Amino acid sequence: MIYWIIPVVLLVIIGIVAIIVYRNYQSKKRKNDIFKIFWRACQEKEIENYKLEYVKKDTYDFYFESEKNIYYIKVIYNFSNQEICINNAIKWQLRGFKDNNEGMQFVEGIESLMRLDLNNKVKKEHKLFIIYPNTRALLKVINECEMVFVYPDTDVYGATVVPYLKLVDDVSILEI
Repeated sequence: MIYWIIPVVLLVIIGIVAIIVYRNYQSKKRKNDIFKIFWRACQEKEIENYKLEYVKKDTYDFYFESEKNIYYIKVIYNFSNQEICINNAIKWQLRGFKDNNEGMQFVEGIESLMRLDLNNKVKKEHKLFIIYPNTRALLKVINECEMVFVYPDTDVYGATVVPYLKLVDDVSILEI
């Protein structure tokens, strides 16, 4: 009886270790993807003096600073490619393929960056939300019966919201 318990325990331990290693790999890959986007944008615009760091604060995940601009960057993970509907500055709704009113899902962690006061007098400050990796649709509610699509140049309550894959296609969206 004990002979079959040991292999089962070993398989469970190996499975748990494999999951942890895979999640760490994916996390590093996502961070590197964001770093590559900003590195590429700096290369294309020939900017040499810049600072980009992963800070993982409650307010924002990345901080970018160049001679003229500062970006506070929050990454919104959307692996199931759901539609994101921006109801107001702090309530963003995730809507899937089978959307109904039961169990509405909202994007977590956006409020602190949306409420962040930007007051740098020397450099232009930006709030940037990157939807990683993509979104089926990105909408902003105008009033009770009107919505508009959100594009990279759309002002979303003082912030910019861009899908990661859109940045991959065109890094000139960033005003670096």
